[in-house]
Amino acid sequence: MRTAGVSRSSFYTHFAGIEEVGVAALRSILDSFDPIDDERDPGAPGAPAAASFQDLFDHLAAHRDLCVAVLVSDEQMPALAELHAALVTHVTTAIERSPAMPAGFDVERGARFLVGGILSLLHEDLQTGADIDGTGAIVSAMLPEWLARDNLLDAPLSVAPSSLAPTR
Repeated sequence: MRTAGVSRSSFYTHFAGIEEVGVAALRSILDSFDPIDDERDPGAPGAPAAASFQDLFDHLAAHRDLCVAVLVSDEQMPALAELHAALVTHVTTAIERSPAMPAGFDVERGARFLVGGILSLLHEDLQTGADIDGTGAIVSAMLPEWLARDNLLDAPLSVAPSSLAPTR
C-alpha cells in the first residue's frame, strides 16, 4: 500500500483484503481481452465468432507477471496436493496403457489436464454441498472415448507413502 501511495483506510474502503485486490486485477485482465481485431468487422467472413483458448492464453501470457501474482498461491494445501498427485499418477498409468492413445499425445500434461477438471468438479460439489456420488458418472461421461472405452481408469487407485502421513 505504501508503494502505491494508498493509505490503509482508503484500501479497506475499496477492498476487504488482499484477495479482493487479486480478483479485481484478474477481472481487469479479462475485461481487456478482445480477440477481435479492432480494424476488422466482427461480422465479416473469416472473423472469429468467439475467442479461442489460444487467444485467451496469448492474452494471459501478455499479463504473465500479474497472473502469477494472483493465480499462483504459495499457500500449501497438503491434502489437495496428495489427492492431485495420486490422481495424476493413476490417470498417467491409464493413458500409457491405452492402445488407442493418439500419436504424439503428451501423457503427463494430458493427465494433469484431466485431473484438473476432475478436481474442479469435486471442489465445486463439495463447496456447494452437492451430492458427489454422481460426480463419478459425470467425469466418466466427459473422458475422451479412447481412454474410457477400455475401462483403464477402473484399476485400484494407489497412493504413494507420504512424508505427511501420521506416524504411530
